[in-house]
Amino acid sequence: MRNLKRKLIDNLKSAFVFSLSLYLLYAVPAVCAAGVKAVSGTQPAGILATAKKHIASNEHEKALELMKAFVEEHSGSETAAEVYIQIAKCEKDIYEKNRFVMVNNVIKAYEQIIEKYPYSDLGAEACFQIGQLYEKELKNNEEALKYYDKCVIEYPVTPYAASSLFRTGQINEAEGYYDMAIIAYERLSRDFSRYQIAVESLLRVKDIYATKMEPSSRTLDKSLEAYYEVINNYPENKKTPEILMELAKFYKDKKGDAQNSIKTYQQVIERFPQDKNAYEAYTRIAKIHEENKDYKSVVDTYNKIYEAFPDHENADKTLFDIAGVYETNLREYKKKRIEDKTYFRLEKNNLNEAVKYYTKLVDTFPQSKYAPTALMKIGNILNTDMANGLEARFMYKAIVEKYPDSKEYAGALEIYNKMR
Repeated sequence: MRNLKRKLIDNLKSAFVFSLSLYLLYAVPAVCAAGVKAVSGTQPAGILATAKKHIASNEHEKALELMKAFVEEHSGSETAAEVYIQIAKCEKDIYEKNRFVMVNNVIKAYEQIIEKYPYSDLGAEACFQIGQLYEKELKNNEEALKYYDKCVIEYPVTPYAASSLFRTGQINEAEGYYDMAIIAYERLSRDFSRYQIAVESLLRVKDIYATKMEPSSRTLDKSLEAYYEVINNYPENKKTPEILMELAKFYKDKKGDAQNSIKTYQQVIERFPQDKNAYEAYTRIAKIHEENKDYKSVVDTYNKIYEAFPDHENADKTLFDIAGVYETNLREYKKKRIEDKTYFRLEKNNLNEAVKYYTKLVDTFPQSKYAPTALMKIGNILNTDMANGLEARFMYKAIVEKYPDSKEYAGALEIYNKMR
């Protein structure tokens, strides 16, 4: 029985393709052949008017015959260009007219299946396919929705009912009927929770509330509900890392909640440490700390990135960024009062950390594009901030000897020669 059902559907699909092929192979060439009969003596001024009358009477084939005969005899006339355009439009109209007939024939065949096998999976598939033909081929969403509804009502436990609900949601969403779309998506996620399409439905609900409806506390909360329904009910879903990343961004951008954003990014890192999103989650956490001017947390996050991804293509940059934060953002000065005057003394602990990470970068990634810059920064810190010209000189010398093609070369050479 299963094979018979499958065969019937396949035969219908093959018949549709075969009918279209026959039309393209025989009908169109036949019309073209008829059109090559010359219309001797036809005046250019009247040919388009006559052809358009045929078209208005739905006699496209006669119009096409006249116009093709005309351009064959008067190909060099000024009117020929416009006639060629009308020929193209006429060919398209003929194709659409015949295509419409063929699609309707296929629909009738599917309706016969529903009539003969009303309570079978075969009937469910036929019902869904009719909806698809109305939606995709005939661009008639109203009729498509009727058959999708019929599929859901009469075949409620079949996969075709799930697909019909999803298409119903898609049509209503595209037409701006968001409440209707949400009803369809939520019913699908409830009644067909074991299917992957249920996850897609909940994600559509989330997007509608978050991006398509008028922003309000209600729509934001509804969007959050949809996020957590997917995350909690489908923990093994392959899209979970991406969904968590979206949720974290949602907290930050839509709710202004940096704390929950960071917590959600941390879920990605903890639950999916090998996923590509884990690295991105770390960098977004670091960016949030940087926006909040919490530079110690920035450094801690960069260190975690390097520990988790020591072989990442940006590992050298991570070390460079850590050193840069210590050098610039965590540069500290201590106030000191002497005889009613305030003095500021540079604290060197964080500068020492900067030198340590710049040095680690050069030692670990000597071919990195950041290596000569790191050496230059070490030299400047030692020479200017720590008054250690002897050690600084070695840094400038290393640039001159190892990185002659770097942008730091000229400056390092000049300083090195002055210090000799």
